[in-house]
Amino acid sequence: MSSSSQILEQLFDSPLKVKLLRLFLRNPEEKFTLKEIAGRTKSNSRQCITQIKKLLNIGLLNTQIRKKKKFYFVNQNFDFYNELKTLVLKSPSASKKKILAKLKKIGTIKLAILSGVFINLENARVDMLIVGSHLKKKKLSSLIKDLEAEVGKEIDYVIMSPEEFQYRFDMYDRFLKDILERPHEKLINKLKI
Repeated sequence: MSSSSQILEQLFDSPLKVKLLRLFLRNPEEKFTLKEIAGRTKSNSRQCITQIKKLLNIGLLNTQIRKKKKFYFVNQNFDFYNELKTLVLKSPSASKKKILAKLKKIGTIKLAILSGVFINLENARVDMLIVGSHLKKKKLSSLIKDLEAEVGKEIDYVIMSPEEFQYRFDMYDRFLKDILERPHEKLINKLKI
């Protein structure tokens, strides 16, 4: 096992490493192949394996071979596991300014709410609620994949038309009420709610 200062040097030496830390620390029960890791972090396998080896060397990751495939997973007995998890998961994972800029390019957005993973709220109904029309599905899909790579987990999101949102809002829909009453951040609020 390395000294504390060597561990810190190995942990925060690249942006890809931060994505890997988020992926493993947000999904402590999951095991990933190299191909899955590269896909989830939107990077190539060669870059990933270089960073993974560093995390293996300090003991943060473990490996397991099943059916001739190598799987990587977080070592929850790592000396600084809890502290590292707290630090990585509380740090801002995606720039709200970048999210806003990309949202404006996917269609006519009337309301965009961030919750869950974006504000470190566990057990949120959704991570993102988008109310809009004329949405470009490819750009939306690309945005979601980019955000998933940044935050290290699948994003739970809901899309509604302005009419559906207004109907459900007027009917005191429980799902919407849960989102709006719990902590959240409105990136776009043209509906003035």
